[in-house]
Amino acid sequence: MAHIINTARTKQRSIVITLLDLKNAFGEVHHNLIYEVLDYHHVPNHIKNLICSLYTDFQTSILTEQFNTPFITVGRGVLQGDCLSPLLFNMSFNTFIQHIKSEKYRQLGFWKLSEVGIPCNPIHWFQFADDAAVISSQEKENQMLLNRFTIWCQWANMIIRVDKCSTFGIKKHLTKSIQYLPKLFVNNDLVPRTEMGKSFRYLGRYFDFNMSDEEHKSELLDVFNDIMNKINELPLHPKNKILTCCQRYPGTSLFLIYLRPGSAKR
Repeated sequence: MAHIINTARTKQRSIVITLLDLKNAFGEVHHNLIYEVLDYHHVPNHIKNLICSLYTDFQTSILTEQFNTPFITVGRGVLQGDCLSPLLFNMSFNTFIQHIKSEKYRQLGFWKLSEVGIPCNPIHWFQFADDAAVISSQEKENQMLLNRFTIWCQWANMIIRVDKCSTFGIKKHLTKSIQYLPKLFVNNDLVPRTEMGKSFRYLGRYFDFNMSDEEHKSELLDVFNDIMNKINELPLHPKNKILTCCQRYPGTSLFLIYLRPGSAKR
């Protein structure tokens, strides 16, 4: 994503990025869809029957200290806490990914060149679990992909949370690249647009027109300040406070540094 934005900005090329959000994605997968997806991927019958047995006539009951509810039939959602459930979700989403892999839709993506100047396959869709990013060179191409996704969601009986989606655009103006506000729609609702000079977040990383990493720096400083304040309030010797800082809190800070490449050098 960072390479694509930098390429568009430095090469003065247009790009439109739309982030999509599904309502309760893993909890909205209809069990009938799971059965269809298993057939679509030619899963062997004995495996398919085993998986279907987990979801067919699935019921649950809520237990409290005062009462128990009657059994409630559950017709949506994959189970959680196991490796099979995200696989079933990915397989469900793969039916759409395979659809837009056709040349008709792939050519709508953002074209970039390799290091030796050879055109690479266009990039038009990023998908990681339920986090999706639509990438194209023009608004109308992005809208076409959004329309296909909307149709797929209607077929899969899943809901797009338009208020949680966002779009970001770069275009050439005179002799330089500028950020602008794309006008895209999902189910006739305008997709929220990333404000001028502001950033959007995808897979834990902030992206803006200048790729400045200011959001990451601010977040990193806030985390460190919070940690330092908590440790400083502990009734410990200064030496033990230093040990506490090094031993108990390295994970969070290192994770944030990982999300912001180059921060460890600063």
